[in-house]
Amino acid sequence: MARYSVDVERRDCFRVDVALPVAYWREADHVQPKLDLMPVNISGSRMRFVAERPMAVGDTMSFRIGLPSWVVPEQAKVVRVQGQPEKGSSVSMQFTAIGSRDQERLPEYMVAA
Repeated sequence: MARYSVDVERRDCFRVDVALPVAYWREADHVQPKLDLMPVNISGSRMRFVAERPMAVGDTMSFRIGLPSWVVPEQAKVVRVQGQPEKGSSVSMQFTAIGSRDQERLPEYMVAA
């Protein structure tokens, strides 16, 4: 089962640190990678993780997040990059295209996990 910790937040959405199967790519890549388990900090509207490949603020990425009973497809915009690309950068994303039901289900999953 997933491990998580709860951060005290002053944001709109509840956030947790959890390991989830995630795949991300640029539409221009024309490749949808397989889901890989990775630690993420996630809410119903944002996600932060350490990226293996370079990204820049403003980049648009496509995602799939694997949850026990469904896969959430979404698009997100890079809003912050910290660190050095060759060592892995901490990348913060804001979801820009996610179904309203999926946006509701993410926090439900996080609370239940």
